[in-house]
Amino acid sequence: MGEMTGKGAVRFGFVGTGRRAQDHLQIVKTLKHASIKALCDVNESSLKEAQSRYSGTTYTSLDEMLEKEKLDAVVISTPTPLHVPQSLKCLAKGLHVLLEKPIALDLSEVKCLLRAVKKSDRLVIVGFQARYSDVVEKIKEKVDKDTLSMIAGYWYWTVPLIKWIAGRSQGGGQMIDQTIHLIDLTRFITESEVEQVYAAYTERGRNTEEDKALGFANWASYAVTLKFRNNVIGNLYSTYALYPRVFDAKVKATDHDRSLAESAVTMDVICRELLIRYVHASEARVYRQGNMTEVYRRAHDPTERMDTTFVEAILTGDNRQLRTPYEDSCKTMAVALAANESAITSKAVSLDKSLSA
Repeated sequence: MGEMTGKGAVRFGFVGTGRRAQDHLQIVKTLKHASIKALCDVNESSLKEAQSRYSGTTYTSLDEMLEKEKLDAVVISTPTPLHVPQSLKCLAKGLHVLLEKPIALDLSEVKCLLRAVKKSDRLVIVGFQARYSDVVEKIKEKVDKDTLSMIAGYWYWTVPLIKWIAGRSQGGGQMIDQTIHLIDLTRFITESEVEQVYAAYTERGRNTEEDKALGFANWASYAVTLKFRNNVIGNLYSTYALYPRVFDAKVKATDHDRSLAESAVTMDVICRELLIRYVHASEARVYRQGNMTEVYRRAHDPTERMDTTFVEAILTGDNRQLRTPYEDSCKTMAVALAANESAITSKAVSLDKSLSA
């Protein structure tokens, strides 16, 4: 990363002030070369709470915020269907964009934003923060690229804690909303692209009247097989079918509940006589023949590293340390959307030309 240009702090606007935005707000508030100038949300109670904690001028209209504020960058943490339209507006105003995942629920929107990004000189990155994890860095260091054979992972969850995500039409399903992080890591670790996807989803386990009353209208469980160009294979599976106590921080959980929650997101990287187990956001374990196991625990917050790297890239003009540029992250989005297409059509989906104009 190059040296700072001396242009002062990056002036941030936040589009969406809810759960995920709070993480970014807390980080940006502490950064020497960043400032929170504006907050935008249609939820006025969320907006008021964020303003009381982080300051900044408040808006319920993105258009008004963009018209009145002098900003350098925005963080977009709104419902998925809004992501591309809002990103396009911010790019048109000459702003750098940190866009939370998932990008969109339709590939045509993903491609539309890709065209705009290619025409712009602004930075657009996507919130796949696991790429900035020191644990993931260790996995990349330890993997045997010559014998890497398979990556298998799972993401166990319950009915989404945020209501709009519970609907397939808004949240896209578990493979889009959360397991997409594992899809992204398979691409990052294999250093190869997915060429074919096959998926099967089911509503069994979450198709009761009780679930409907909760507003759940989604698949319950998911299984996806990936074939990479370098002949590595991947298997990812996930669920919304489990009980909420495990995953709701507001509920006092038992030791048994906490034990399940701690291992609810896991991914195995399999090479010849080598197993590297990734326990999401916390540690990596390296298993070889014999009794010795290497364990590497997280030392840094990957979201903080992502946000800090984003700010440094804006100030220095050097984007080489960015690990989630839109041009790459949109490929992960294409894989997740292909999984949904495959599940609906019961056919394997090829990705060779998925992002071509």
